[in-house]
Amino acid sequence: MPSPVLSELFIYPVKSGAPISLPSAWVETRGLAMDRRFMVCDPEGRFITAREEPRLLKLISTLVHDGLILSAPGKLPIYLHYQDIRDQRQDVQVWNDIVAGKRVPESVDQWLGDYLEQPVHLIYNDPDSYRVAGRTPERPVLFADGYPLLLTNEDSLQAIRDEGVSNIEMRRFRPNVVIKGVQAWAEDSWRRIAIGEVELELVKPCERCVLITRDPLTGEKHPRSEPLRTLARIHRSDDGRVCFGHNLMVTKPGLLTVGEPVTILE
Repeated sequence: MPSPVLSELFIYPVKSGAPISLPSAWVETRGLAMDRRFMVCDPEGRFITAREEPRLLKLISTLVHDGLILSAPGKLPIYLHYQDIRDQRQDVQVWNDIVAGKRVPESVDQWLGDYLEQPVHLIYNDPDSYRVAGRTPERPVLFADGYPLLLTNEDSLQAIRDEGVSNIEMRRFRPNVVIKGVQAWAEDSWRRIAIGEVELELVKPCERCVLITRDPLTGEKHPRSEPLRTLARIHRSDDGRVCFGHNLMVTKPGLLTVGEPVTILE
């Protein structure tokens, strides 16, 4: 089998929104540039994800030099200029964490609220929005669920497909870093890897929930709860959790480029 390589890179500018595939991306300790820098919350600051609002999966972000263009079904696109992000800060809740982010213009909140049919705010994670993974000061993170990056393996996905779930795509698992060229589940035994000049620590397997049963393009739920049902049958962590992929911390920042070799350090 050939040596492992980085096969795909994805960012999600808005948490739970549609992905952007990139040929290369800068990664800092908090994660990939522009990955999950924005998050939707309710007026009280509680975060909203595609778990409870699957329409977010169809929220498309287009990166431009001075901002973000948001598009959604049935809506004219709206242009969010970075310079218009307000100085007003709001505390928001991400799981058990409270972090202060910046509010966007009210026109953007209104546009998004009209699409989701509820009052919401879009919050920006600026450099002063400090949050850490596992309450460890040396492990900062943006608006991702818990860790800066998520790695998945193409052959691990193929193992699920081989069980009869042939039409399941990698997008359901919302990775940042996708690798190929190693056997299924090989990543379970890794502790540290290097991709080009970047070094990454595999912290813990990524436990999966019902979100992976929703089509990433339509938001519709799979009638037989796939691929979660098959995954639960064929692959669990040592403590019995249903997992796919691994959460990563960045120990050496740098530029990631699709096609670069992956070196297993430990």
